[in-house]
Amino acid sequence: MADAMEGEKANGIGSGVTTGESSNRENDRRAKRGKKSRKKLLRALTRYLQGAINDWQELKKFKDTVEDSESIQDGDNALHIMEKSGSEGEAKRRFLKWMLQQQEHQDELVEQDKLGYTPMHNALINQNIDFVNDVLDVKGINIINILMYKSSMGNCLHLATQHSFPNLSKMVEKCAGNTDVFMEGENTPNGTPLHIAVNVDRPSDEEDEEEDDDDYEDEKGGSVPGGWAGRHASFSDQKNNLGGNSGESKQKLDSERGSGTSKELNKDMYSGQYQGGQRERLYWIFANLDKQIDRPRPPPKTPTECTGTEGIGNGRPEGDASPASQHIQMKDPVELPAGHSVRLLVEACPGALTTKNAADRTPYQEREHFLLNDKLVLEFVRRYAEGGGHDGDTKENREARAKRVVITKDPVAHYIRSFCMHNSISRDETMKRLYKPGQEFDLEGMPTPIIKHEYLDQLEKHLKFESILKYVALPALSIESRPTGGSRSSAALPSDTRSETGRNGRSDLITVFNWLWRGGVREIIKVMVVDDGEIPHADASIVEALYGFKVEEWDWKRVDLCSDVIHESSPAIREVSLYSSGNNAVLMGWASEEGLVNREKFPYLETVKLYIQDGYEDEVRWSENITRWEKKIEEGKPGPGGGKIKVKIIRDNNPVKFFSELSAPDHIEEVPPWIKSIQDFSTFLMNAARDKGNVSPVKIAIIDDGIDATMHDLQPKIAGGATFCPYPHSPVLVNSYYVPRGNHGTLMAQLICSICPSPQLYIARLEELPALTGSGRSVTARSAAKAVDWAINCGVDIISMSWTIQTAVQDNADMDQLKRAINRAHDAEILMFCSASDQGANNKEVHYPGGWGRCIRIGGATFTGEKLTWVNDEVDFWFPGRNVPFLARDGKSTVYESGSSVATAAASGLAGVLIYSDRLRCDNAISGQRNPFKSQDAIKTAFKIMAKGEDGRFPRTYDFLIKHFRTKIQQSEPKLAKNPNIEISDLEWTKATKKALNALLLRLQDK
Repeated sequence: MADAMEGEKANGIGSGVTTGESSNRENDRRAKRGKKSRKKLLRALTRYLQGAINDWQELKKFKDTVEDSESIQDGDNALHIMEKSGSEGEAKRRFLKWMLQQQEHQDELVEQDKLGYTPMHNALINQNIDFVNDVLDVKGINIINILMYKSSMGNCLHLATQHSFPNLSKMVEKCAGNTDVFMEGENTPNGTPLHIAVNVDRPSDEEDEEEDDDDYEDEKGGSVPGGWAGRHASFSDQKNNLGGNSGESKQKLDSERGSGTSKELNKDMYSGQYQGGQRERLYWIFANLDKQIDRPRPPPKTPTECTGTEGIGNGRPEGDASPASQHIQMKDPVELPAGHSVRLLVEACPGALTTKNAADRTPYQEREHFLLNDKLVLEFVRRYAEGGGHDGDTKENREARAKRVVITKDPVAHYIRSFCMHNSISRDETMKRLYKPGQEFDLEGMPTPIIKHEYLDQLEKHLKFESILKYVALPALSIESRPTGGSRSSAALPSDTRSETGRNGRSDLITVFNWLWRGGVREIIKVMVVDDGEIPHADASIVEALYGFKVEEWDWKRVDLCSDVIHESSPAIREVSLYSSGNNAVLMGWASEEGLVNREKFPYLETVKLYIQDGYEDEVRWSENITRWEKKIEEGKPGPGGGKIKVKIIRDNNPVKFFSELSAPDHIEEVPPWIKSIQDFSTFLMNAARDKGNVSPVKIAIIDDGIDATMHDLQPKIAGGATFCPYPHSPVLVNSYYVPRGNHGTLMAQLICSICPSPQLYIARLEELPALTGSGRSVTARSAAKAVDWAINCGVDIISMSWTIQTAVQDNADMDQLKRAINRAHDAEILMFCSASDQGANNKEVHYPGGWGRCIRIGGATFTGEKLTWVNDEVDFWFPGRNVPFLARDGKSTVYESGSSVATAAASGLAGVLIYSDRLRCDNAISGQRNPFKSQDAIKTAFKIMAKGEDGRFPRTYDFLIKHFRTKIQQSEPKLAKNPNIEISDLEWTKATKKALNALLLRLQDK
């Protein structure tokens, strides 16, 4: 205290200073006293940790006597000292937990020491597991803020990954829903935590040195890693000596095979974790690389043998080929365990897969870089490339082959590839995650109905497949036989082709799938094959074609195909598409205990899609058969995840059958992500409405040039129609609304129906006159006014008008009539959408009905939100209106439409989604409540909230209907929090989804 008084005198306190100066000096004095008090606390804490104070209660009493606890800017705080002292001892651990409950010590968790590290940073670097776990267990603190705090080495997630924190899963769980912590580090040398994770299994320097001690000279005088030459002097040598110098390794490998531990051996070879087995794994891969890779074949059947699961295993025979054989069964990479750092980080934040580090590499590219720059891998690759092969096999080819197999067999790279193939929302996103521009990975399909073996041989030279293909889509193909005896062979028609094995059915596609296998393909997420010719493929041929591949989604388009064929082909099936002639015996076979509900045959089956024709039965019996079949399927045993099989029934009575071609747009032409996000959300809404019941449809009036009522996907949705298009010079005859002259209104209806759940269409056909410019069409105001009034009388919720009227005369009788009709619709709280002008920003004329301010004006944009150059600036919102894909009239090809008229239909469909969502939450028509999205102001608010960017005019549907909704579901249902890839389209109506939907709708109302 005396020292303090001397300090006060020296500083002139009490000697004529002003009040303000006195206050400042008092603050300085308090700060110095606080600093001294904190230093006393830290000294006492240090003595306690050193054992000089035995009772931590005594330390607590000492702490309570401290008057001030101002933080120290230039040294360790109490938690820094606690962390650096270690966590040994029960008393010390109890005291740490007590400190973490105190607010002032919680604040210390984000204080940095002189090196810029927080206590958590130091704990992760020093691998003080107890300290980190104790912090993660503290309730009521902002753990995200603590974990996001950055050091020179990144945030806590970076450090936890770098130093292999064993409880990483808990830390990741704490960060769930916050993408910033996972994305931190983009464009930096270390990159994101995921960039670090793909590199953390790099071998230590000590391990490298220990392995290098075992290297010795081969017969050519070169150093070969790990006794390589002693085991296999040359890669072209056909000896199969798997032993080391003493033969001990060979005996060990043979013993493991004989004792039935080949799976354990395989796991060790391909685990991808550097734990001393890297050399042995690489040797195994490279020693077998030049040997012919045998496809596994289905076990032969005898007349008395019943179909079963013997010998199928995971799609491949369990037994290994003899070591002396030149034909081997290549092993797959093992699956990454659920707690692997890469898997945890990818599933928690898939967006990190697209981020790049300072080297401009995504995490997958970083993994490739790491593998191909590892010095042991490089030595193996070099020795293989220089080993020589068959004639024409150059060093460059062998080096490329070696590098490819290293990446293909790596479990980390395999997992990321598989995740991207399954979960990327578009092909472009997959490319961004996996490869640099210009690299391809998938099969687009065969170009002609008849192909030659030589054609496949030529493709093989320049078309390189991944081990995983997103899909294989094959039309009805016939393979021309190879010429024999110098003669030319002619191609047989697909209906005339017979199998060389004596089967009566075809077997052409065995050749194609053999070719895919030879190209390195092992997994096919979805198989789509058209097999509807007069003579389809034989059952045995289908099994032989697909046996050995891991196929997840089955869409082999052959009518009444036996379920055992599917089971024998691939036991990994998750989804099956069946094509039925309506034969009840086949239906009951599929639903029997030996059919699809047999969990021994179909352990992973989740969904069955049935495309069924009417057959020979009447409607009553047909419905009874379908209901009975559906009930039997859905009553089957649950799968490993606890879920039962879901059924989707599609009636298939169209002239062009579903099984006759690859007509579904998402098979050949990918649905743009903007549209697909709404479609997935709408599918959930329809599933939920089926579970809940009593949800009123959305009534939408399409005022255009009519609709093609023969379109099978539109027929059941048309609730009514009227025409206001008379024949020229006839007071009686009219042009029907269901026989349009063009296809504009039909395309608008298709787009609306593709995104809006449960729409009821009211079709009004307008009178059209030749445009004054000599091209295009011009609708008449008088017919538009009548159509709007008709829509009002129908009680519609939405009026979609994909057209404009440009006129310099507003006050004529026809325009006045249209204006009054628009006002009446507005007063009736009908949402109206109309097109903007597509004549450019320089056109200053007002266009109607948008110019009256009663309709929401929509302009066209790209799918990423850039306004089209020809769109007038006077619009309320932009919606996709450039190259929007539509299924053509033939049901096979795709046509594209552009313009603000298309964008208007998209806006009408999205408005219908929001109206239907609120009705699902609480059916307003039944309860009498007002639907909030029936208001023009409310729908504008919702669109503005969904819009991002400087313009604020282009609704980002994926961000809200998928990402935001998924986050709300995970918050409502804890067991779903660990699943970052919830398929919205597969969700049902539960308390969690209802709560999430309510939260989403409130957000879109800005509440």
